[in-house]
Amino acid sequence: MARPVRIEYPGAVYHVICRGNNRQAVFRDHQDRRRYLEKLSLYCEQKGVELLSYCLLTNHVHLLLETPKGNLSKTMQPFQTSYTVYFNKRHGRTGHVFEQRYKALLVDKDNYLLEVSRYIHLNPVAAKIVERPQDYRWSSYGAYLRGKGIWGLRYERVLDYFAGSRRRQLAQYREFVEGAIGGRGKWAELPVVKGAFVGDEDFVEEARKKAVKLSVLEGYYPLKRIVQAVCKVSGAAEEEIKRPLRSEGVQRARELLCYVSRRRSDVGLRELARFLGVKELSTPSHGVRRAEQRIKIDPSFRRQLDRVLSDLGYSSIQA
Repeated sequence: MARPVRIEYPGAVYHVICRGNNRQAVFRDHQDRRRYLEKLSLYCEQKGVELLSYCLLTNHVHLLLETPKGNLSKTMQPFQTSYTVYFNKRHGRTGHVFEQRYKALLVDKDNYLLEVSRYIHLNPVAAKIVERPQDYRWSSYGAYLRGKGIWGLRYERVLDYFAGSRRRQLAQYREFVEGAIGGRGKWAELPVVKGAFVGDEDFVEEARKKAVKLSVLEGYYPLKRIVQAVCKVSGAAEEEIKRPLRSEGVQRARELLCYVSRRRSDVGLRELARFLGVKELSTPSHGVRRAEQRIKIDPSFRRQLDRVLSDLGYSSIQA
């Protein structure tokens, strides 16, 4: 089954779930958890992402993130890589810490942001780790109650969904969260649509329209569209680009594809590597570097690049 397409646009809110590779622990002790939160604060600040809620469990993490710049992927990829480097170095191991693709559910923030925040804060209760959410140290619920937390936690963005003073808002939020325990409210399941959205069908349609419009305006195209442009300009067939034995012309086409995907769009390394039929993420990165060298010394390659960008709708200024 194909994985849901990840939709990104400015102002989007996501319920992000990061699981340990093979369901293994991503935190071995409190120092790991502290370092994770430090890095989370740092990357949210650097990327302009707002952290609304979080909960760290032993082998997975729940985050509620708002992306004013529409840059979830460009935040999560370096953040998770940074934590992986730290974790492996500290514990003397190698390999993946997280599953290769985190789950990101696009949230209808007008109607379901509160429900997702409650779901995240009640996770330790659902897992029978604690009886009350405020007793769990590694979620943002305690920070909500104290009015302070890790740097960059924007709890007021959630509390502002309630009316009145901050004290009144907090009281209403506590009742909303804690009042659901013991069957007094339905909170254990979220209305997930098509495996990628928390909302209804109307929200799904509006989100998709917004993402398509933005991609055209900003020059962010899906991999399939980039492949079409490269094939058209280079004369190489899509299946040729995927083959292990390639002519010089097809090799140039692969390098064009790598360069445009990584330098002029937001296609991820893993998505690109899968298309190219390789396991190592370094392969498309090497393709980008070879393309950069060709751009410097090969006028015909530069002309091909210009034609690909033109076919995608880039202006000379954008390119």
